[in-house]
Amino acid sequence: MSWLDNAEGITGNGIFKASQAKPWISNPSTAPLDPSNYLYFPFVGVFCRLLDLIGVFAADPRRQLSVVNAFSAALCLCIVYMLVREITQSRLVAWLAVLFHLASAFFLNLAISNEDIMPSYTLLFASMALASVWFVRPTRTRVCLVAILFTVAWMFEWRLMFPTLPAMLIALALGPGHALQRLGRIALFLVTMVAFTWIVMSLWGPQPNNVPSVIDLLWTGKGINSGWSGFNLHKVGFLWFGMSEYLAGGSNISDFDIIYRMLRELIAASAIILILAAGALAILWHHREAIDARILAVVFGITFGAGEVLNLYSQPQDPQMQINVMSWLTIAWALVVAFAVRRHPAITFTTGATFGLLLLSYNIWMMVPLRGVDTAWRLALDRLEREADPARTVFLLHGFEATISKMFYHWNGRWDYFATLGPSPTPQTKFKVLALVSGPVNKSSLTPQELADDLQRQIEKVMDLGYDVVASDIWGWDLSRMESSLSTVANKEKAEAIYRMLHSKFTGSPAFSDPVAGPFFKIQRANQGK
Repeated sequence: MSWLDNAEGITGNGIFKASQAKPWISNPSTAPLDPSNYLYFPFVGVFCRLLDLIGVFAADPRRQLSVVNAFSAALCLCIVYMLVREITQSRLVAWLAVLFHLASAFFLNLAISNEDIMPSYTLLFASMALASVWFVRPTRTRVCLVAILFTVAWMFEWRLMFPTLPAMLIALALGPGHALQRLGRIALFLVTMVAFTWIVMSLWGPQPNNVPSVIDLLWTGKGINSGWSGFNLHKVGFLWFGMSEYLAGGSNISDFDIIYRMLRELIAASAIILILAAGALAILWHHREAIDARILAVVFGITFGAGEVLNLYSQPQDPQMQINVMSWLTIAWALVVAFAVRRHPAITFTTGATFGLLLLSYNIWMMVPLRGVDTAWRLALDRLEREADPARTVFLLHGFEATISKMFYHWNGRWDYFATLGPSPTPQTKFKVLALVSGPVNKSSLTPQELADDLQRQIEKVMDLGYDVVASDIWGWDLSRMESSLSTVANKEKAEAIYRMLHSKFTGSPAFSDPVAGPFFKIQRANQGK
């Protein structure tokens, strides 16, 4: 982490989670619960307080969350080892599987950044591992324990429930015994899950923002009515990108055009994935009569299939959306290696270890451009404050760039600042940002023209309040760049409406340029001089 000097890694989402975790660190008795991350923030609050006590990144949850993730990732690798050793009966294969899992790009990146998924993923992987082994010879106790562990996992991150719950139930349906026994185990799993959820909800009692019923935890509806939701053709490309980058590269993009610049990496990673998939499927098919092979295939295979369908509806390129559904790849690797090692142990070990180390080296090498970002941005924000006084300036940004996340954390940002914003200057409210993606994400039901008009009203309001409006390099983009940059949350019509409004209603002139944050432009009304 010190070597990387970049707590955010490939995604800035963790910086917002760090801000949300602050109340759970400083005053947990009054901190609000988040139904979609019901247990995550209480957990990291305790963990960060422990880190404060021993002086590890004290009072800096942005970096402490990276430690939480590294700890979780280490536990996950232990679980990988135990699962693979159990299903292959080989310590050698288990160690090669651990190396492969660690080397996979998204796992490696998320293990050392502050994105919030790693603790949840570790718990989920543990429940899948237990199900793969225990559901071969299920007992009531085993079914209940897997259900509880699975429930804790999705109570850390709600969306994890959906791809894996069908896998768990189908695995129980394919288990031993007559039909009524199998139906009874499915019912027991579901009853245990709901009952445990109710117990946890009841234990929180009057905690702020606690939900009134279990239903509100089973279905929080997170992201359903946002710009992230919905199917479109671009998402097929993003899905390919997310699956390939899970293995090699580890890039997280929101600009569709970048895909064309990375075809070699995408094709190479895709070929490896397809080879491992074909090999594992052939091995599982050969052992299709064995119940343990069927359970293993269902737990990880159904999670993959259902998960990628859900990803097509949401954010298929996002690392945290791919890490749980692509976990089958490590199992496929283990099965192929176990098959080969029985025939040529020395060659297999040498080849497997070499490939794992090369993959790990490549993915570490891909992180090199990310080094030093924390220090660079801390200095960049100091320069921005000198060039554009935050008390008198509203920044117009894209919304997916590092600038907005750094400003939000270091300037104590609040998303609801706009509704109560007073006349300039407001030194107590440093974070004042208008983001192009805000409308498409949070007001997805608006028409293209309504989105453009809404952003225009916001810009004009802050101008009327006496603020300078300073735009980032987005002002210099052409229409195709704007459309590509918004392709994950808005169609071409919405992107074009926003672009046309900006360049017809306002003018921009160069203001200053920063070596890290890039160029900025002073925005004025188009009729300012008339």
